[in-house]
Amino acid sequence: MLVEKVIEKGIRISVEVEEILKKSPYDDKLLEEILKTGKKYLQKEDIEKIMENKERILEKRVVIQKTSLFRPIAKEYSPDMEILGGDITGNSRTTGGVEDFIEYFRNRYKKLSAMLRKIDSKYPEIEIRNLKKCIGQNVKIIGMVANKKETKKNNILVEMEDLTGIFKVVISKQNERLFELSEKLILDDVVAIRGKALDGLLIADDIEWPDMRVTREKKIAERDLAIAYLSDIHFGSNNFLAEYFEKFISWIKGENGAEALASKLKYIIIAGDIVDGIGIYPNQEKELLVTDIYKQYKLFDDFVSRLPDYIEVIAIPGNHDAVRRGEPTPALEKDLISADITSLGNPSNIKIEGLKHLIYHGTSMDSMISAISSLSYKAPEKVMEELLKRRHLSPIYGGNQIVPEKTDYLVLSEEPDIFHTGHIHKNGYGQYRGTLMVNSGTFQARTEFQIKQGHMPTPAIVPVYELKTARLKTLNFASGG
Repeated sequence: MLVEKVIEKGIRISVEVEEILKKSPYDDKLLEEILKTGKKYLQKEDIEKIMENKERILEKRVVIQKTSLFRPIAKEYSPDMEILGGDITGNSRTTGGVEDFIEYFRNRYKKLSAMLRKIDSKYPEIEIRNLKKCIGQNVKIIGMVANKKETKKNNILVEMEDLTGIFKVVISKQNERLFELSEKLILDDVVAIRGKALDGLLIADDIEWPDMRVTREKKIAERDLAIAYLSDIHFGSNNFLAEYFEKFISWIKGENGAEALASKLKYIIIAGDIVDGIGIYPNQEKELLVTDIYKQYKLFDDFVSRLPDYIEVIAIPGNHDAVRRGEPTPALEKDLISADITSLGNPSNIKIEGLKHLIYHGTSMDSMISAISSLSYKAPEKVMEELLKRRHLSPIYGGNQIVPEKTDYLVLSEEPDIFHTGHIHKNGYGQYRGTLMVNSGTFQARTEFQIKQGHMPTPAIVPVYELKTARLKTLNFASGG
């Protein structure tokens, strides 16, 4: 009993202290605290002072016990990462002049048209300048959509252009399949259209986007490790969900269940909007808890410092971060983030454990949802699918700010194994032609703007992908993990 142990140490106790100690279940820890006082005679007020911290003592003991049992597998492995091409960081060459815009669109067209030429077609490909010579023939043209409108007869009239000229294409409402498909035809799309050339028109019978290959093997990693996908944390916002984020950190350390999965966690990828930023929208200061941009990023540095040192953090900026607004955006500067992370531009390509990741914040998803009626904020994976189909991350020029670089960094030259986005604060997952699509939600509560828009975010839900088994699990830290 605790009473005997105290007396054995040469400490005399009052009758009141004896009664308290008999009822106390915290033998070892409480004895340690008593000995720390150095007192030779304990009275009631002495023991009450020590016992004031009994809940803290118990909590500390539980954490120590759990931590001691947690054996992270990921700690045994060194990271396997390779940064691939396509990052604008340090490579911006634009001056913003007219020639830059021309060269940008030429580069986009050349890259995407080359992909379209690889698609087999029974029709011969013709440049637009030669279409008038092919009246009555079935041909294929590759061009960029310059305009699209409905005619008086309710057909769709599309104005197409390539490097040689402009031509009009008619999509008849009588062709129900194609007419329905044309709903997804948007401005600045680079597509192949097959059909019959008439005098001044091409009557379409099919539309092709650059798209992904139909069949690709699903890749898995050799090592049994895992990746957690985050975005839109919004450090500094008064809507930041600190309580749930703390649960996420505790989970990483193996302190609150799901330890088997947490033990595999080797990588955390953040797809932008690390902080809430300053002056992003009118009256934003009313919704900020931290109004200094450097202090906002200091919160992120503090988060990284609390992670186990074997975990690798990879992060790109979003539209709330302190970078230029137009995409592609360079990596965050070191004067903002001092933590030891892999900081990349937006978008970026990185191979992790042999799997090619395309990381893009997702700002263009707004313009895609506005342009295509079948898309919505409720299903971000459907928007991501349309971007993959076009092999371009921001197809509609003007819908999202784009910097006219001489090379279009938003073209998907490679087919990713995993496509990770954020931005719209809604978790979404899907598979498209061998690519896993992950939109990773947020750690920010519903904002006033989202309430006005009727948008319902899914906060505090973290997707975790097991690389060897190809299993994607979601952890809801708003409901206990």
